Amino acid sequence: MLRVGVAIVACLALLGIAVGAYFGTQALGSSEEDPVERAKQASEADKAKPRFMGELGDFVIVEPGTTGGYPCPEPYQPATDLEGSELYFSLPGGVIDMAGSCQGTVISISMVVDHAMVGRGYFPGPKLEEPFDAPADRLKLITVGGKPALAELPIPDDFASKSQVVVIERFPSEEAPGITVWARTTNDLDKAIALAEEIMGVP
Repeated sequence: MLRVGVAIVACLALLGIAVGAYFGTQALGSSEEDPVERAKQASEADKAKPRFMGELGDFVIVEPGTTGGYPCPEPYQPATDLEGSELYFSLPGGVIDMAGSCQGTVISISMVVDHAMVGRGYFPGPKLEEPFDAPADRLKLITVGGKPALAELPIPDDFASKSQVVVIERFPSEEAPGITVWARTTNDLDKAIALAEEIMGVP
């Protein structure tokens, strides 16, 4: 009888531990922050920081929508030989989204590929103006394929934040305009860099 009593007490003790562990786990799980809410808070914290404007290496950061773009005199003349342009590129699965032209010459090409936006275009210089919307701590000068580049790092803890890289493939000269290559992804800078390298033919 004593053994039965001890066994019952032991079982109840184990049951109590199991129940306690279960509810303890439930409490821990409910206290974990929701990824969507965490991303929202990270985005709001980033927006509260001042945006960087001004020169950064070979780049000039300007407000979105304020870049002058490639200067082109009137009248508008569409380009007719897209594949014959030095800006032309192709990527597996990529679809050309837009092609800009000036006096019959292709001046920019943008493409959608694997949930990313990429492009190549001319710029007049002497430095490359880019409309980055980011604080200084998310802008980083790097090199891509041996070329100067500017990366926008993703927002930490924000799985939906933008990440992009802009590369100066060729600096402008008296004979020719500069060439820039860019790639924009969602929270994946390595992928953006890899796409830019592929456009430039980096082995």
